[in-house]
Amino acid sequence: MSQAGTSYDETSPDTPRHLRRLTLALAMVAFSTQSPSPILLFYTRELGLSATKLTVFFTVYAAGLLPALLLGGPFSDRRGRRTVVVPVVALCVLAQLALLSAAVAGEAGLYVGRVLQGLTSGAVFTVGTVWMRELAGPSRGSAAAMRAGAAMAVGFAFGPLVSGTLVQWAPAPKLLGFVVPILLLGVAFWLVRGLPETMTQHRSGRLQIGVPPGAGRAFGWYLLPAGLLVYTYAVLGLTIFPLQIARAGFGAPIFLTGVCALLVQGCAALATGPARRLGPVTSGWLAALLSATGAGLGYLAVQPGGWVWLIPSSLLIGVGEGLALTAGVIVCDLVAPPTRRGGLLSAFYIVVYAGFTVPTLLSVTAGQAALDTGVPILVLGAVALVLTLVLAGPGRTVALHATSP
Repeated sequence: MSQAGTSYDETSPDTPRHLRRLTLALAMVAFSTQSPSPILLFYTRELGLSATKLTVFFTVYAAGLLPALLLGGPFSDRRGRRTVVVPVVALCVLAQLALLSAAVAGEAGLYVGRVLQGLTSGAVFTVGTVWMRELAGPSRGSAAAMRAGAAMAVGFAFGPLVSGTLVQWAPAPKLLGFVVPILLLGVAFWLVRGLPETMTQHRSGRLQIGVPPGAGRAFGWYLLPAGLLVYTYAVLGLTIFPLQIARAGFGAPIFLTGVCALLVQGCAALATGPARRLGPVTSGWLAALLSATGAGLGYLAVQPGGWVWLIPSSLLIGVGEGLALTAGVIVCDLVAPPTRRGGLLSAFYIVVYAGFTVPTLLSVTAGQAALDTGVPILVLGAVALVLTLVLAGPGRTVALHATSP
């Protein structure tokens, strides 16, 4: 056995092919998950919905993620990675069809689709990341975690760009934006069906949910602040930034949403390599500092005529996302026992995806008048500075302990 609870031989000559297949599948599921973002902006205008409603579509996605993250990883610890990922990838198609039904069902179809997307993608991303790590083996676990994060970031980048381009300028915007992700999900299902199980020793008993014993300090001082950095700032580019820039006079906000996603998630994917070389000791506080700076530039971007600042803002936020996500996954891998790895990663991802609720909180608590000034974005920048201090202090100590031989 290569590790506790598994009997998969990572030295098999088929391992590189298995890793490639899972990498492509994760990227395709990520593509399908974020491709609706510009379409939601389109529907916000088409159905006459408020800007707050657009942010709520992201919040209900996070609500759908919660049970998937709580149960998906621990269930896979018991019954296997393949057992979870293969059927759930197939269910991702149902989420796309529910969103497609919005052309007839209207707002209700969007809500149902986004909840289903949360339920399905949450399970695929958490369990798929652990599956990738176990396929690669203990000696290449960190590299595999980086690979999984990069694959998802690439999908997150190109999904909104492709759909944003189609919705902004192509005919049938209510249809074409969903055709590509549905086709890719079919390919992803075919890819994961051929992968071997790594958790072949099934265990009975109740699911072990949450942070395992001995990992509480690492979670509180490192995984919690690092997780908050991942999407709290990245999702601004899919909601607050394009909405406010459109209000300031920019004429193609739907396409801008896709470009912003490409910049943020493209940089996140590129940052996974440097994150592994820097290690979690440095990557954590650096991610927070970059996020704070990106938020400051985002404040300039939403001012009248300031949209050009969105480019450097997106670049910095994207690098911060990639550093924080990769470092967090590495720390999870280091501090969790193999039989609880899925559970700890799920707990980390709950924090990560809580970032999707931030635009709604800003919209509801601050109000449109305050958002027009950009001040709430500066407040988020100040929060990132506080997280910088946490990750440069006790968080760094935790990371040093986790990475020491």
